[in-house]
Amino acid sequence: MTYVYRWTDANSPDIPNYKNKKLTYTFGGRSSDKAFWVFDKDSAYRPGKGIMKDRILLAFDFGEHYTTVVTNPENFVDFESEEFKGETRHPTQVIIKSNEAGAYGIGAMIRGFLMIRDIRLATRKEMATALGLKEIEVPAGQRW
Repeated sequence: MTYVYRWTDANSPDIPNYKNKKLTYTFGGRSSDKAFWVFDKDSAYRPGKGIMKDRILLAFDFGEHYTTVVTNPENFVDFESEEFKGETRHPTQVIIKSNEAGAYGIGAMIRGFLMIRDIRLATRKEMATALGLKEIEVPAGQRW
């Protein structure tokens, strides 16, 4: 299993769906066409520790679709390129950013076709790795 991660608002209306292994994404109270951002915890991308305040870290397993779809360079559009027109304008592509290597903005149309093998809360160890901290520095007991 290869997991990718996403910091999600602890009060997100998507949480019940995630518990049931269903990938949805709402923003502002309705279904969103914005890119759904995930990251590889072993990548260079590291948010600040403050991100834990009102968010939980979720682990997503997209099975083989992670390598055939999400990390496939043929599907990429670079955030800094002239081709990039905004997060909602690339529904069939994956947005990448050079300043956040290992983070992927999955287009809205791609999300509907991704295999969802698992969605779960990240472990304390995974949270520490994602933040670049020691496990002892991360509070125990994430809940959804």
